[in-house]
Amino acid sequence: MNTLPQPSIKSLIVACISSTLLAIVILLVAVLPAEFNIDPTGLGKSLGLTVLAATVDEQKLSVVTCPEVIDKNSPVLQWQDSILITVPAKKGLEYKFYIVKGEKIEFIWETNGEKLYFDFHGEPEGDKTGYFKSYKESTQSKSSGSLTAPFTGSHGWYWENKTNQSITIILKTRGNYKMMGLR
Repeated sequence: MNTLPQPSIKSLIVACISSTLLAIVILLVAVLPAEFNIDPTGLGKSLGLTVLAATVDEQKLSVVTCPEVIDKNSPVLQWQDSILITVPAKKGLEYKFYIVKGEKIEFIWETNGEKLYFDFHGEPEGDKTGYFKSYKESTQSKSSGSLTAPFTGSHGWYWENKTNQSITIILKTRGNYKMMGLR
């Protein structure tokens, strides 16, 4: 007759304590950051889990890049890139481009009608002092222009939404640059 070994009380207690500790670690490292954007250890952000907890309005992934269709028969120069950006209520975000000194970027952006505070600025590559150069700072619902980069580095906008609802921006650009995206 075969009998199965019976676990001892000690091994049951050790297994119970071990599984409880493992569950707590999983809760702190994965579940809280991914579900509730609570990250007591900092590992959730490192693993990219905190992004999962953001609502649609809060997600930094609310940027959509759509290449413009170029009509070769049209005499009008088309936009190279069209980006849809959502700035959550009572929050701010930056969208940047990497531009080499002397290269040009042309742009036009506009919101869904609401005004945003913005700072169009650049930061030199490799600078550790926190220096940045503002090109234009205002509160508007649209802006357009061009920039010939005075130095190599990141150039773009900081937008701040002071309203109680999210604001959508359509940013259209053309030029010789590399998109860095949200920062």
